[in-house]
Parts: sequence; structure tokens; C-alpha cells
Amino acid sequence: MDATTALDRTDRLMAGLIDQLTADDRTAQTPCTEWTVDDLLEHVCQGGQMVAGGLRGQAPPDDAPDVLADGPAAGWKQTVAALRDAATPDVLTATHQMPFGEVSGEKALAVIIADHATHAWDLAQATGLAFSIDDDLAEYVFDTFKAVVPAEDRQWGFDPVVPVPDDAALLDRLIGYTGRRP
Repeated sequence: MDATTALDRTDRLMAGLIDQLTADDRTAQTPCTEWTVDDLLEHVCQGGQMVAGGLRGQAPPDDAPDVLADGPAAGWKQTVAALRDAATPDVLTATHQMPFGEVSGEKALAVIIADHATHAWDLAQATGLAFSIDDDLAEYVFDTFKAVVPAEDRQWGFDPVVPVPDDAALLDRLIGYTGRRP
């Protein structure tokens, strides 16, 4: 799967969850213990905007705009639009400086997609919404994380890997690898 296909699938996954949110859901605690649903959505949208800017050669802004000012659905749509606009074929093959290192555009997009898809699971857990990810996208996300986030010496706020049997469902292995309890 290429990054633009993964972006489309992750967009449908996240948008489907966001569209079901109620006002009360936005204050619910997520599996990311320091974040409510609104905090998580702010992180997802800000991260996506940062990667889109990085793909365009822009440094992250000193003061990030309020991406949820017009609501979560609008913030998510703007974020995905920014990523799609930035992710041209030439940009995806070029090297870019991102806060997580110098990487190809394809890898930068893959990292933010993996982040978004995993946080979609967090969003579903926090709100009790049904979560369904296709195996191809789950494998793409899992492979991305294994390539950029080592199982040992975790960075970027990842908790230690939660052991999951090798024969467990792909989603459970992915969630365990990200430090969450499936």
C-alpha cells in the first residue's frame, strides 16, 4: 500500500468516528492518559498540519492555530486536505526535515498516518464507538511503527510494548506494539 492510499483509508476511518462524536464525548478520557478526546483531536490535527507544512518546506509555527475552532470534523477535513495538497509525487520522493528527523516525504506521510490510525483506535476506546480497520491498513501502520519506533528505548511518548501472543489478531499486535492494552 502506498502512503496516499493509506491516507485515504485513514481519513475514512477517522472521519467516520469524528462524525459520531457528541458534545459529551469531547471531554472523555482517552487511553492516552494525559489527553481527553479534544486533546487527542488537537494533537492529531496539529501533527497532520505540521507534517503537511514540513512537506512544503515550512518550519512549524511558533504559535499553532486552533485547529478545532470550527469543530472536530472541520479541523480533521482541513488537516487531511493540507496533507493531500502537500503530498505530490515529487514531494513524496524528496527528502524533508521533520521534527522526527530527515526522511522522505513518503516516510513522513506514513508516520503521521500511523499516528492518526492508532489515535482513531484511542478515540473509539474513549467514546465506546465501534472500531474497524482493514488488515491492509493495520499492516501498513504496524510496519511503519516497527520501522521508526524501536521496541526498546522508546521515544516520542510511546509506552513500553505490551506483550501480545504472536498468533493474536493483527490489530491486537499493533495496539500492543504501540504500548496500549488491546
